[in-house]
Amino acid sequence: MFDETKKYKNSGHFFFQKEDKLLDVSSLVPELPGVYYILRLAKGKIDLVYIGKSGTINQSGTFKEQLLRGRINNKQEGMKRQEFFDKKLVEEKIDGLDIYWFVTMDKTNNDLPGFVEGLLMQRYFEVHGKLPLWNKDF
Repeated sequence: MFDETKKYKNSGHFFFQKEDKLLDVSSLVPELPGVYYILRLAKGKIDLVYIGKSGTINQSGTFKEQLLRGRINNKQEGMKRQEFFDKKLVEEKIDGLDIYWFVTMDKTNNDLPGFVEGLLMQRYFEVHGKLPLWNKDF
């Protein structure tokens, strides 16, 4: 979807549907710094609804605790992400979510997740003139 993500070989995606356990379907997502985005599959359409990052870096160059798998499974809008997804599936009549993830800092790449998140957000904004539906601010 974004040309900026093509260089990240340590990447993948998984589906989340009604009655799935997020911890189970995201089990292959590594605990490394990176970015992710969420596609909503509903009513025969595919929409990008969220862009996020994991891996906030400290001044010392180390990362805070929450990396990709942890961030994807953490919280959104004050509730556990499992609960948030379950709620959205019903409210928005969503058939499923397709969640893509990309490790941006590893032996091959050294891109700060916040920088890459900003690039993806900028590309989305250039096309749509607004943020993705589930991104409340940036």
